[in-house]
Order: sequence, then C-alpha cells, then structure tokens
Amino acid sequence: MLRIRFLLDIAFPALVMCLTGILVWGATASDTGYRALSQLQDEAEVKTAELDALRARRLELEQRADLLNPKSLDPDILDERIRAVLGYSREGDVVIPRRELDRLLSEEKR
Repeated sequence: MLRIRFLLDIAFPALVMCLTGILVWGATASDTGYRALSQLQDEAEVKTAELDALRARRLELEQRADLLNPKSLDPDILDERIRAVLGYSREGDVVIPRRELDRLLSEEKR
C-alpha cells in the first residue's frame, strides 16, 4: 500500500514534470525546435530573394538574346556586339574603356 501511495503521490508527478521539461526544452532550444525553424525561415527568405534576382537576370538575358535572333535581328544590337567583340570604332566615336568608366562612376558616387 505504501508503494502504491509513493508512486501516485511522488514518483508519477515527478516523472510527468521531467517529461514535460524535456518536451519544452526540445520545442524551444533543440536542433529541431522553434529556434531552428526561425533560422530555416530566414534562410528561405534569403534564397527566395536570390532566386528572384536570378529570374530577373535570366529574363533580361532572354530578351537580349531575342534581339540577337536571326529572324528579328536588331541592327543597333548587332553593331554594338560587333564593336564590343572586335574592338572597332568609327571615326568620331568617343570610346571610354570600361575600367575608366567604372572609376569615374565610383568617384561620382562619393
């Protein structure tokens, strides 16, 4: 009788409190708890932003590639690409090297 009374009055509530503590700790501080969920959500937001930027860049490149399509070739784009690849310019053209342009733009921002 004393053993049953001990189990009901002391051991069972202590066991329930320990299990409750383990579950609360697991839900908040463990590798699979709310803190980890928050970190995963932050990482997902960053990756979503990167994906949006990549999609925008891809769309931009697809539109530029469409301009180079032989069926609808834009003479200005063709001329620009030929000059960029071969390094040619017409008489009277002002040619600014890319490095110099980047340097000027960085100075202007300051």
